[in-house]
Amino acid sequence: MFGKNTSRWFGFLILLMLALRFGYKYYRSQQRPAYETQMETLKAKNQALLQAIRADQDAQRAAGRVPIRADSAVLAADSARRAE
Repeated sequence: MFGKNTSRWFGFLILLMLALRFGYKYYRSQQRPAYETQMETLKAKNQALLQAIRADQDAQRAAGRVPIRADSAVLAADSARRAE
């Protein structure tokens, strides 16, 4: 049905497509998932925020003021008082 050259080109094309497919799968297996990268970025931002809050509280203590802390018991009592 096909000539000899056509069969060779189809064979070459099939081998090329298989090589590209396996190469792409290998490449994707070596990459870090997006959620890991995003989680690492969020953890770094969280850590920086915690350090900034601690530094601000230390500065408030050094200035002689009492830093405000969010306490769940105080918040619950305040919410109950507002509900009444």
